[in-house]
Amino acid sequence: MYIPYETIGILLSKLFKNEMLKEFFYNKKISQNLRYIEKNKPKVLKKIGKKFENGEKINVVFYVYDSTKWKCQSVYDLMNKDGRFNIKILATKSGAINKDNPTYQSSDDVIKTYKFFKDKGMSVEYAYDTKNEKFVPFKKFNPDIIIYQHPWYVERSQGPVVCSEFAFTAYVPYYFPIEIEGIDKKIDYYLRFHKYIERYYALDKVVENKLKSKMDNRGVNVIAAGYPNLDYCKDTEQEGEFVIYAPHWTIGGLGDQYGTFEWSGEFMLEYAKSRPDIKWVFKPHPLLYKALLDTKIMNGEEAEKYYNDWAEIGIKYESGDYLDWFKKSKMMITDSCSFLGEYFVTEKPLVLLMAETSQFKSLNHPILRTYYCAKNLDELKKLLETLPENDYMKETRLKALKESGLKEMNAAKNILNDIIEITGGRYAK
Repeated sequence: MYIPYETIGILLSKLFKNEMLKEFFYNKKISQNLRYIEKNKPKVLKKIGKKFENGEKINVVFYVYDSTKWKCQSVYDLMNKDGRFNIKILATKSGAINKDNPTYQSSDDVIKTYKFFKDKGMSVEYAYDTKNEKFVPFKKFNPDIIIYQHPWYVERSQGPVVCSEFAFTAYVPYYFPIEIEGIDKKIDYYLRFHKYIERYYALDKVVENKLKSKMDNRGVNVIAAGYPNLDYCKDTEQEGEFVIYAPHWTIGGLGDQYGTFEWSGEFMLEYAKSRPDIKWVFKPHPLLYKALLDTKIMNGEEAEKYYNDWAEIGIKYESGDYLDWFKKSKMMITDSCSFLGEYFVTEKPLVLLMAETSQFKSLNHPILRTYYCAKNLDELKKLLETLPENDYMKETRLKALKESGLKEMNAAKNILNDIIEITGGRYAK
């Protein structure tokens, strides 16, 4: 019997003016959902196993509400090539309902995501009714396996609890998990989504062990598999010609405060204007423009001019297909954590802009310690005077890359093999 624990907790906390009651019943809700997922699992695995044995196609869907965060192309391609799967992208939208929420989306965003995949010739369907503005429950698509890339604001009928009744659920993070000493990044392990998902694919053993030490369930659903986007980042042109500037959106008190635009944004544009000898690519986070307006760092006219100025002196690129630019580049300047692992395998230097407000002490992952860090304009200016020509950390970076094993790791193959192992596909081919 389903008990609305969360609703009960909200009502009682208001009645008795005690927030601890709200938390208590919230945790009761999570426990109830976990029992429901565990009860459904044997039935789902048996269903998928039988389909494998009978030679029936396994239906795999990818949950996507932002094409710029699409990082599973290699998994899609490998499954498509395998022949045992029907693959489909489900274009939906964030479940955020507050229009002030940075991840809030409209029907236009869903159409944009759908068009991104349709233009690539991929199999895609709408999982959001853009005319009636309603979510389409995933059950309608009859999936056997669902692969998520976004852990927050997943609408209930498309989420891992409801979907556990008919599908095996897996999670491949779209971003590189950045571990910083003194800062507890709970968004990597503490969300209820992380508990509900049946398989959580981590970047490597370093991240897997970190998650296992932090998660309430001791990371029983976590396994190191690699990062799918790296599967297509490895064959690089060593002599690149472009410098990429990729600013993050978390500025002016928004989000986790990775963003450094307040002290680096205008400078980078003026520096780029002063260096016409450099070919520039401006790759802003898709939420940056809105963040500039919301925080009043810029008004509409100023933000429009800023973006247009970049387009005049270089290439303004805002699509999700950016790996070719990585291959053609010779250096990146960014404060966006999702690019850190991807760019690492290119073997090229990266300048990591670090927000002073976060009081970073050190970067704990071995990969991150090979980057050039700038906490202020003076440090950034000094780095730009020498890089990329005097790349004095190159040997350290190449050594860390070799030790990481990321260049030899095939994430798509690891993920596919693990899914097949769990769901019984190993018994039939």
